[in-house]
Amino acid sequence: MACPMQHNIHTGEKASGTIKADGGSKPAPGEYIKWDAEGVEVEQPGEQEKIKEVAAQFNRFQLMNFNEHMHCLRGTHLKTQGCVMGKFIVKDNLPEYLAQGMFAKPGSYDVIMRYSSLTPKLVPDNIPAPRGIGMKIFGVEGEKFWGEDKKTQDWTMNNYPVLELRDPKTTFDIADSLERNWNDLGTQLPRQEMVAMPQYSQAAYRHGEYVAKYGVFPLGEEQKKLEKGAIKEDDPINIISQRTRDFHMKHQVTYSFCAQMLQDLAEQPVDDIGIEWDPKKYPFEQIATLEFEPQDSWIPEFRVWWEDRITCNSWHGLTTHRPLGSTNRMRRVVYAESRKLRLRVNGYKDYVEPAGVKEVPASSEVPQFDLPHQHAVTSVAVAS
Repeated sequence: MACPMQHNIHTGEKASGTIKADGGSKPAPGEYIKWDAEGVEVEQPGEQEKIKEVAAQFNRFQLMNFNEHMHCLRGTHLKTQGCVMGKFIVKDNLPEYLAQGMFAKPGSYDVIMRYSSLTPKLVPDNIPAPRGIGMKIFGVEGEKFWGEDKKTQDWTMNNYPVLELRDPKTTFDIADSLERNWNDLGTQLPRQEMVAMPQYSQAAYRHGEYVAKYGVFPLGEEQKKLEKGAIKEDDPINIISQRTRDFHMKHQVTYSFCAQMLQDLAEQPVDDIGIEWDPKKYPFEQIATLEFEPQDSWIPEFRVWWEDRITCNSWHGLTTHRPLGSTNRMRRVVYAESRKLRLRVNGYKDYVEPAGVKEVPASSEVPQFDLPHQHAVTSVAVAS
């Protein structure tokens, strides 16, 4: 089953920075490349040194945020827009090339998911910015790539199919510009409701014997009604988190989890995530469903626990879903250094890895409260 495609949020435009390889009229090969085939991953000279420099840059971002807020935040995905618990349901009767890794057998897993904004500093919700999701799935059997003896698989997604941070050198250059323009951050991304956004892994992953990129797409009819809606420039600065909360409390929220398979390295490079894999030629195919019953997505202890105590990192998962490509190799180092600094500055010895939803602090007995919409403060010129 092909996943419903929303190429670029709701505008229909190509994503900024996309360089789409043009396959012309040539059909897709219909054969799937093995994850360890020659040419899938090619490390560039000087890559490791540049990755260390990027890790140091993101640590500086964290300390710059600390000086503003007196609390150490993540290096990326630092602003929480909501946390929810639900089910991750692997489809049955998948074809062999899709029935790989944790998707080899049908089944239902508990999952927790966090909505977030990605900018390296906290910015108001009415400012255009990239958004994302991170999820942790419980009870997944198999050899872990790294981490403690817990049966968990993490996935992280962003709301664009490509990323301008396409390799360590480009990331360093862009991060350097962000550091020099710290008080003037912003993007041209459309302002869309969180529950209506498509989400993409951007980078590729081992998919059992093969290679795939992943996508998460809204399924619920009420979610789809919001696809063409937009956050306005004069909306409150906490509009996204509170609209997400309101929607989750009133509706069941569902998404399709899809795989886009690697078939042609010339048109689908793994080491450069600035090139989009043409979704018309290489379609996303549904392999699982995410389901969230109505709930409060803004429970204080759940949100703070996620922000301060746990980690969500796609290297934290099965060896059969090993992250691939230069950006993922960079994330492995940058995320680890970011986590270590965040824990140390906030006074924790280590992160917490839950074994299941029973360990998630989201008690219904936690005092709940309504957050009023907070409008931005505008400066007023003072007459001399």
